[in-house]
Amino acid sequence: MAENKKSSFSIRKLIYNDKYLIIISVVLAIVIWVTTSMNLSPETTKTITVPVSVDFTGTAAEQLGIKCFGEESVDVDVTVTCKKYLAKDITSDDLNVYLQTNTVTSNGNYDVPITVEARDNSDFKITSYYPTVYRAYFDVEAEKVMDIDIRYTKEDFIEEGYTMGVPMLSESSVKIKGPNTFVTQVSEVVATVNVDENLKTTTSMDITPVALDANGAKVSYIKLETVSNNLTVTIPVLKEMELDVATNFVGKPGKINISDFDVSYSVNRVSAGVLEDANITQAVIGNIDFSKLRPGENKFTFNVESLDSLVILDSIDEIEVSVTVPDDYIEKTLWVNVNNVNASNVPDGYNAKATALSSYSITLVGREEDLENISAANIKLTVDLSSLNKDDIKTGISSYPVSAVIDNSDTCWVYGDYTASVNITKA
Repeated sequence: MAENKKSSFSIRKLIYNDKYLIIISVVLAIVIWVTTSMNLSPETTKTITVPVSVDFTGTAAEQLGIKCFGEESVDVDVTVTCKKYLAKDITSDDLNVYLQTNTVTSNGNYDVPITVEARDNSDFKITSYYPTVYRAYFDVEAEKVMDIDIRYTKEDFIEEGYTMGVPMLSESSVKIKGPNTFVTQVSEVVATVNVDENLKTTTSMDITPVALDANGAKVSYIKLETVSNNLTVTIPVLKEMELDVATNFVGKPGKINISDFDVSYSVNRVSAGVLEDANITQAVIGNIDFSKLRPGENKFTFNVESLDSLVILDSIDEIEVSVTVPDDYIEKTLWVNVNNVNASNVPDGYNAKATALSSYSITLVGREEDLENISAANIKLTVDLSSLNKDDIKTGISSYPVSAVIDNSDTCWVYGDYTASVNITKA
């Protein structure tokens, strides 16, 4: 009785059961449709862009010291043929694209072949790709430093009544780097300045230097390196003025009146360009130190091609100055001792002692009555060591300038230059 109640599986019953038959038919139909669709699916093409890094590490070129001078990467467009339903899943990860770097064995221009391969188990075919080669120049790297030459697209761009001073570059030179063959072709580095309107105020602008050959053509494969990313040129614009020539007197005793001296110039008045806001009323061409003046005529020559705050517009390179000290001024010689030389601003951790003087006689200039009461005890000799860098101090004996000053005198001065041998030791 229990055995009769058990149901047994029967293919005959399954086939003749309408419900099961419908399910099986649907499943079979789907399988047949999918299989047929895959086999009969139309083919299509797809283009994939693959970025390829240019790397010659570990190649014969690297062992020979040859570098690649070209783009650091190249994009290769690869066209593949595949079943339409597979197209969306194909990416650059399915492709192996590389340069045949072993073909570069010497310097020169090369078309390095590009190889494109499908990775394993790929369901597509590579139809074409572009570019098929990587073009670049290969050579030993070289470098040199050159000054930047400024050129202007317009000759006259300064407002009437004004003049241009010496242009100032944020960096006056650049480092040129590239293949040796092309670096040797560079004859100048030029930055062209384009000024649209006339200037009457000092102006700064960005510049871009370019490496040119002897024919004025841009040299290929060259890189210009500078300290900062942006280079600028400042064009000083100066107001044209007529100015009297003058000099400054330094080291002058307090009671000396320069008007008592006869001062004359080879050129008394000049045409000059000055900073409009600088309140300049004279063309000061330099300083005359009293230590250079002795009784009688003293002559000095100043180069005036480069002066602070002004530019002399006349065709003058030098101006001579004559300073005549009156006849009632005389010289007096005093003998001094090296032990009287004091060292000032001695760096911490060191001692300094003068061991000898370039001259033990000191020449004084003044009126006779003013010199009478001055003795060697009034001469103050000092060696200033403030210019020494503590990290670069060398012990031993070296020569340093001596400052010679007359104590308690405002009418006399010391003539001449003096030095002392100073022994520097560690404390």
